[in-house]
Amino acid sequence: MGQPRQQAVLGILAMRANRVISRGELVDAVWGQDPPASAEGGIYTYVAGLRRIIEPHRSLRGPGRVLVSSGAGYVLHLVPGQPDAVSFEQHLGRARQLRKGGDPAGAAAELNSALGLWRGIAFAGVPGPFAETERVRLGELRSTAAEEQADVLLSLGRHEEVVPELTAMVADHPLRERMRGLLMIALYRSGRHAEALRVFQEGRRVLAEELGIDPSADLSRIHQQVLTADAALNAATAPGEGADPLMAALELDDGNRRPRHEVAGLPVPAQLPLDAPGFSGRRDELGILQDTLSARSAGPDETVPIVIISGMPGIGKTALAVRFGRQVAKHFGDGQLYINLRGLDPTTTPMEPAEVLRFFLDALGVPPHRIPAGTEGRAALYRSLLDGKRMLIVLDNARDVGQVRPLLPGAPGSMVVVTSRDEMSGLVAAEGAVPVTLDVLSEDEAREMLARRLGQDRTATEPEAADEIISSCARLPLALGIAVGRAAARRKRSLAELAAELRDARGRLDVLEVDAATNVRAVFSWSYDQLSETAARMFRLLGLHPGPGISLSAAASLAGMTRAEAGAALRELTRAHMAAEYLPARFTFHDLLRAYAADQAKRHDSADERRAAVHRVLDHYLYTAMAASQRFSPSRSALRLTSPQPGVLPADVTDKDQAIAWFDAEAGVLLALIGYADAHRFDVHAWQIPWALNPFFSRRGRSHDYVAAQEMALAAARRLDDTLALAHSHYLLGHAQADDYDAADPNIRQALELFRQLGDRANEAFVLNGLANMLAKQDRYPEALAVALDALRMLKAVGHWWTQATLENLVGWLYAHLGQYDEALSHCQRALSLHRDSGNRGGTADTLDSLGYAYLHLGDFALAKAHYAKAIEAYREVSSPFGVGNSLAGLGDALLAEGAPAAAGAAWREAVAILDRLPHSLADEVRVRLRDLDRLSGAATTAR
Repeated sequence: MGQPRQQAVLGILAMRANRVISRGELVDAVWGQDPPASAEGGIYTYVAGLRRIIEPHRSLRGPGRVLVSSGAGYVLHLVPGQPDAVSFEQHLGRARQLRKGGDPAGAAAELNSALGLWRGIAFAGVPGPFAETERVRLGELRSTAAEEQADVLLSLGRHEEVVPELTAMVADHPLRERMRGLLMIALYRSGRHAEALRVFQEGRRVLAEELGIDPSADLSRIHQQVLTADAALNAATAPGEGADPLMAALELDDGNRRPRHEVAGLPVPAQLPLDAPGFSGRRDELGILQDTLSARSAGPDETVPIVIISGMPGIGKTALAVRFGRQVAKHFGDGQLYINLRGLDPTTTPMEPAEVLRFFLDALGVPPHRIPAGTEGRAALYRSLLDGKRMLIVLDNARDVGQVRPLLPGAPGSMVVVTSRDEMSGLVAAEGAVPVTLDVLSEDEAREMLARRLGQDRTATEPEAADEIISSCARLPLALGIAVGRAAARRKRSLAELAAELRDARGRLDVLEVDAATNVRAVFSWSYDQLSETAARMFRLLGLHPGPGISLSAAASLAGMTRAEAGAALRELTRAHMAAEYLPARFTFHDLLRAYAADQAKRHDSADERRAAVHRVLDHYLYTAMAASQRFSPSRSALRLTSPQPGVLPADVTDKDQAIAWFDAEAGVLLALIGYADAHRFDVHAWQIPWALNPFFSRRGRSHDYVAAQEMALAAARRLDDTLALAHSHYLLGHAQADDYDAADPNIRQALELFRQLGDRANEAFVLNGLANMLAKQDRYPEALAVALDALRMLKAVGHWWTQATLENLVGWLYAHLGQYDEALSHCQRALSLHRDSGNRGGTADTLDSLGYAYLHLGDFALAKAHYAKAIEAYREVSSPFGVGNSLAGLGDALLAEGAPAAAGAAWREAVAILDRLPHSLADEVRVRLRDLDRLSGAATTAR
């Protein structure tokens, strides 16, 4: 097929078959962001060469029929599914549907067909960004399909059959822990227990050497189950139809062999963090907490027990709350909710009640689209869900009463424990909260803590040294915890040596006003001084990150290290208790440690070094967010980014599921970083990160976060005086304000004007599409149609197929609402063809619904029913409950018009049930139709 770049042109045309690909897109796909001046001429040459190869007998008789010029680009006409890569993905999709439907044998056959299409590395030897991206994407899909095939075969009891293939796969992909877990299960079921254990040990070694991390909790659990010959690993088919054997091995509770979450109803959250090691004393305070629970939870005057644990930093407020929570967890059968409100952290913004309520509602199983937008609505839903339940709610590190009050349940049954430096006198006075004020540990309690952590013999042998360590730490639990952690790691050294080091460290520190804080700094400094140079630098730079957590890849980018170097540094910090790994490969700080780290960065790193580190970590999040956004919403044309700073390591995001998971994990961090970038004048990041977040915020219904991010983006774009940035930011802010037409309209129209100034026809048409939709929502159909037609004309010129298909449907839908049904059918049929050719099932469903509406109003009830039924099927495939409910409502209209009122009523009742679960206002409109139908039926019965 010609030289490598000609193959690259063929590659993008084949993978985007039956769509117009502009010459500009081909240039970008082959050469990337820095094409030569001759690039466009090269595209002409490569296309001509491909035509001679593909259609040799037509080269002298005009344009070809397979590779065709179209406007400013080209179309390669192929039979749908003709490229084997496309066929592979279709087989994989069908396998997933069959498996979801309880047909593992059928899924196995489809997966076998999918994997049988592979004949080596995809796009081998083909250059260019597009080929590289597809090579990685398809390779990841191939590995995932192989894992899914092993899953299915294990569920069918064919464990011996999968061992050879899994062994080869693990050898090729040693870092894929899911593969390794499947191989361990297959070996175990084949009676090869020792080999399963060796597979785990090899995985642990590889992960430590390559990434500097330990095996995940899931893989470690399978290892433990193999060690204990857990019966859960023996079942050929896991509980539940079509279940995944790997997940079945992980989802069973070790104690009673019942699922961890109830089969029916909401999940049971269990969010309390780890109990503090060596927890000592606090018997009086634990007694007060227990008495409060007993007194408020009995008798006719049962109320919500609220306890406020207050005290100085590092006094052990959180440790006491968690210890009490662990003791009484069995009394709260509906679970425990825990949140760090960050009200005490001087370096990060405290969590707002609305943000906390979203977190709690997520934990209680509320779908994102059902979470109200405002604090009051969320608080009302939260109180409703807690009514009649017994839950423990721990609100850690609260700032003030205003942060806590919206988070209180409204009915007895639950208990609230708040920790804060503030005494919360307002809650004590108004809500009857019980105050518990902590002081430092007594001498006996501090000795008990040392003995529990270091051993009774060791402390008894050197009582004076132990007392000096206690004195140096001012009997402050946080300081003692760090000190004994260091002492425990140095078992061969005497406590006297450790006490002397601590004494010397105190002399090197600036003296703070509060004695206890002075001693905490001494312990921090002492631990910091023992770090290697690499770990100490990592620690300092982590203080520049706004938190609340940071991933291994982000930390590596922040410090400009490799992942292995960063992993080793972070492991050293966790061993020294200077950081905590709260999730696999995710790390966090105590708030005092974060402040101390930031202070050390100012002391030891220049302003230029600190700004360079922040620039790297912002690049990490920007590039990862952009990649995730493209996986999440592949139809968007990505922004052109400048090259990342040296040392930046974006996270790997290879498919849509990974993109969603990454956004879910990092959304809080990204919002904090946007604020940081806005405040510290990293203006490019401050508008481009929100741009990348747009599809995620839209899908999750996070309108407040969406608006806040875009307002900062717009401010940054104004400072830059960058017309393109202003255009995008105005449009996305208007899109975020979609339900507030007065606010959205000027932003959308300003974006339209700016894209016109830039001559950016594709984005101008995109904004016109948004404007048309906004006008249609206000029932301004003639205006909306005029705008949509303008946009469609533009898109046909530039060949932006995805938005063109969407606009064809929008134009048809608007014509239908204006009574021009022939025009509506013409546009909708074109949209349907484009969506089907591209495999866009969501767009196909939208268009089928529009066609159903048009045929209904033309009086062709049979075609209306057929299109509504197909729309419902497609919406169900893409998991769009609103689409299903909306099309069921239309189907009911068609059935009633045809003279089938009973069937119409059934369709409407199903629609109401679906729409109520969202909820959506369309449910009320359908109820009106049902009431009218019931009245007609009643009148007919009376007449008879």
